[in-house]
Amino acid sequence: MPEQYNVSCPMDCFDLCRFLVTVENNRVTGLKGDPDHPLTRGAVCAKARQLITRHHHPERLTQPLIRTDSGFSPISYEKAIPLVADKLDRIIRRHGPTAVLNYTSAGYGGAKNGIQNIFFNALGGDSRFTGSLCWGAGMAAQKYDFGQARSNFPLDVLNADLVILWGRNPKVTNLHLYKLLTQAEKKGTRIIVIDPNESSTARRFGNHIRVLPGTDGALALALCHVIITEGLTDDAFIADHVLGFKRFSKTIATFSPERAQKITGVPATTIRDLALEYSRTPKAAIYPGYGMQRYSNGGNAVRSINALAAITGHIGYSGAGIHYASKSMSPYISGPEARSEGWVKDRRTFPAHGLGAFLAQADDPPVKAAFFFCANPMVQTPDLTRAMAGLKQVEFKVVFDQFMTDTAACADLIFPAATVFEQDDIFTTSMFSHWINVSEQAVKPPGPLIPEFEFYLKLSAHMDMDLGFSSSREFLDQCTEPLISALKLANDFDGQDLEELGASYARFSDHDIAWHDRHFATPSGKIELFSHRAAEDGLSPLPEYFAPLSPSATYPLRLLTCHTVSAMHSQGMMDNTGLPEVFVSAHTAETFGLSQGIEVEVKGEGGTIKAVVKIDDAIMKNTAFMYQGYWHKSGAVNFLTCERVTDMGGQAAFYEAFCNLSPAG
Repeated sequence: MPEQYNVSCPMDCFDLCRFLVTVENNRVTGLKGDPDHPLTRGAVCAKARQLITRHHHPERLTQPLIRTDSGFSPISYEKAIPLVADKLDRIIRRHGPTAVLNYTSAGYGGAKNGIQNIFFNALGGDSRFTGSLCWGAGMAAQKYDFGQARSNFPLDVLNADLVILWGRNPKVTNLHLYKLLTQAEKKGTRIIVIDPNESSTARRFGNHIRVLPGTDGALALALCHVIITEGLTDDAFIADHVLGFKRFSKTIATFSPERAQKITGVPATTIRDLALEYSRTPKAAIYPGYGMQRYSNGGNAVRSINALAAITGHIGYSGAGIHYASKSMSPYISGPEARSEGWVKDRRTFPAHGLGAFLAQADDPPVKAAFFFCANPMVQTPDLTRAMAGLKQVEFKVVFDQFMTDTAACADLIFPAATVFEQDDIFTTSMFSHWINVSEQAVKPPGPLIPEFEFYLKLSAHMDMDLGFSSSREFLDQCTEPLISALKLANDFDGQDLEELGASYARFSDHDIAWHDRHFATPSGKIELFSHRAAEDGLSPLPEYFAPLSPSATYPLRLLTCHTVSAMHSQGMMDNTGLPEVFVSAHTAETFGLSQGIEVEVKGEGGTIKAVVKIDDAIMKNTAFMYQGYWHKSGAVNFLTCERVTDMGGQAAFYEAFCNLSPAG
């Protein structure tokens, strides 16, 4: 008889969908959205449906592999675990723990994702990255302005009269926000999209404002200028809840719509109209995306957008707010990993955008071992040529993955990764959802495969290490006990254990409206337009605009590398063997002598790949648009990029990339 299990989507996505998974004879046969979940409501995206394809894929790795002179050969866990232990012991005894690179990312979003960090903390330390390849500049902006990132309950968008999607394309990256917006539109909500390109979301809702790439901050400051000069600020809110308004007003006194038009390409009349509409619509919400903070000025751009809510008072009530991210559940389940930080004796860090530089330059000690977990940096990190050259110098490389990715192909030892269907876990990874997902194990792993969490339990036992727990259930209980206690204290849950939590749709109802008490998590307790924290970090205390980098004669096109609707980064790209597409406007195609469907060389500052031309006037002229995530066998876009960083948050400035196009010879 078929059985049904509650399983969470494991991907690093806004929505954190909950699935109902059907199993027959230890085989996953079906997946659908949980119709009773308040957000998922039965709907799942193409990326989620692909999870079953990945799970059953004939090329999926199911046993450990070791590099030999003739390629990769199978090795048992019984032999591989002592090998790893011996290598680590030898390297750490000679060079110390920082000779080991611990590279963990968000390819899997469960609490068990932290097991590799806990292991290396228990081992005494490591080398690991700080900053982000995703959202770091915007998160730093939230810290400086509000103290932390919070957003209203997702369904609250239905209460807004005006929604501004600023560099956000939810039809591709945030399905359930998109569905909620279609409902909101039917009841009269006006939806405006600010984006350099006419995204699929912009086409759906209209009201599209094209802004030149990297100039979002200038647009936001000009909007603030209009609101202030027209006397449309909320003076009572500012007096009680905003720090630094007078100084902020002085800095933008000359940032007129006419000045901003020259910078952004947005007509001054459009800027004025938008400023008046936003300030005069009390229930106005802004949803910034993450692409617009991937420029060298990205953090300041987000701070400038935050300022709009501060000066109008459009925050702290239903239908309003700045919705960059929300992590209301995550702090409660991080106990085991947070505790393990106290075990660290030595740690070396490097910026997330600079893996290649770090591997090349680290010499005290050099990196002797590298462990890659929930990550495929040989596709996703900037300047792949430099990163791959650096990785070749590393003596011992271990990769955990479900497939022979481009990172796995560089390894000396590969351990197969379990799918989400093969292990129990808890998930709070969404940047949008306010719920927790307790995910059940639906099937047993294939053959000899040991889930990564169990691998590290076995490795730590072999090395006589105590991680603070000895089983999956003990770990999950340690994670959820503080959360359950907090939910019960808030009268949002009346259960006792993990099973009851999993059967519920519990959330913190007090978090439904971000900053409803108007007490912000900054040192002053106010929104800080003037941030002493930013000043202490060597930044301007006030939001500021400075121009992004410009194209050159050699690389005359700005390159934007965005998400595809069908895959989460490189996950799901394993079957793509054709060339990637490069999208350009008809104007750009004519300028460069290109025609539809021809093969071209895309030459970037980091290297060259081939692609097929697609002419599409949704793309801004003088810009090339490509989807990221393609593997080397097709053409990875990060062979084109360089190791550049944003103004704050250690975010990789992926959109400060430039290229040239020429017909392939």
